[in-house]
Amino acid sequence: MDSLEALIAEHLREPFPVSVEKGLDYGEVDPVMVGADIYGWALKASSGELSSDELARLRPAREALKRSLSEFPAEARPYYQHLVRLALAAEERGST
Repeated sequence: MDSLEALIAEHLREPFPVSVEKGLDYGEVDPVMVGADIYGWALKASSGELSSDELARLRPAREALKRSLSEFPAEARPYYQHLVRLALAAEERGST
């Protein structure tokens, strides 16, 4: 598995998918908010500042995103699959 820091850097290099319509929900998630939340929690985890409350919110957000992947346009799925990996790495770091 890639390091949390490598996944954060990769996320920063990737543009938001043009096929995703902001303001619409895809499955169970708002595509903008889920990305912002997971990225924010990942940053906190990378600096050792992810609280237990934030960790408790990260897990269900990741699970909802994972369940919703098929609702995204095919072109956008790799971006959101990466967010799932980022969330998993943040959870791993935050729970240690």
